[in-house]
Amino acid sequence: MDVNLGQIESATIQVQVYRRLREALFTGMFAPGEALTIRRLADILGTSPMPVREALQRLVAEHVLVQMPNRTFRVTPFSPEMFRELVRVRMTIEGFAAGEAARRATPAQLTRLSELNEKMAGALDVYAPAEVMTANREFHFALYEMTEMPQLLDIINGLWLRAGPYLMNAHKSLENPRAFFASGVKFHTRVIDSCVAREPRRAARALACDIWHSARNFRLDVARINDPGQIEREKRRRAETARQLEV
Repeated sequence: MDVNLGQIESATIQVQVYRRLREALFTGMFAPGEALTIRRLADILGTSPMPVREALQRLVAEHVLVQMPNRTFRVTPFSPEMFRELVRVRMTIEGFAAGEAARRATPAQLTRLSELNEKMAGALDVYAPAEVMTANREFHFALYEMTEMPQLLDIINGLWLRAGPYLMNAHKSLENPRAFFASGVKFHTRVIDSCVAREPRRAARALACDIWHSARNFRLDVARINDPGQIEREKRRRAETARQLEV
C-alpha cells in the first residue's frame, strides 16, 4: 500500500499531553496539594515519561504545580493570602471583561449566554454538580470571548488555571451546595440583563459580585480544601454522629 500518512512528531504528543493535563487541572480532576508522578501519569495517558515530564515542568513555570525534591510534582496548595489576592484580581479583570462584553454583545451571543445559563439551571434541577460546574465555566468563557481581546482572554485563562483545582473542589465542602449554585445562576442572569441593556458598569458589577459570592462561601475553608481527605473524614464523622443519634 503506497500511502503517505506522514509521521507524528514528538512535539505533537507533548502538546497533547500538556493540553490534557491542563484541562484536568482546569476542571478540578486534581485537588490542591495532590501529588502527581510522571510514571503514573504516563501510564494513564499511554505515553512515554518524556512528554509528561515536559508538560509538568511547563505547568510549574505557570505556577500551577510545584516540583518536589523527590521528583514528584504537587498541585500548588492555596493559602488564605493567595486566595484573597486571586479573588481581588479576578473581580477586577473579569469584571472589566464583562463590561467590555456588554459593549459588544450581539443578539446571537446573548442567546448563547442565556442557553448556557439555562443549561446550568437544568443541571442544578437534577443536581449534577459536575455538569453545573462545566456549564458555569462555559458561560464565563462565552462571555469573555465576546470582548474579542485575545490577550485579556489569555490572562483570564491563566487565572482560571490556577484557581481550577481549588474552585472545582471547593463546593464539596459546602453544607448546601445547591443553594450556592442557584445563586450563581441568578448572578449570570444579572450579567445577561446588563448586556442586553448595554450597561457595562452594571455588567462588571454583576460579574464581580458572582466571584465575590463564591469567595464568601469558600474563604473559611481554604485549609480544609487543601486536604480533600479532611472533607471526606468530616462527612463520615457527621454521618456516624447522626446514625448514633438515631439509635
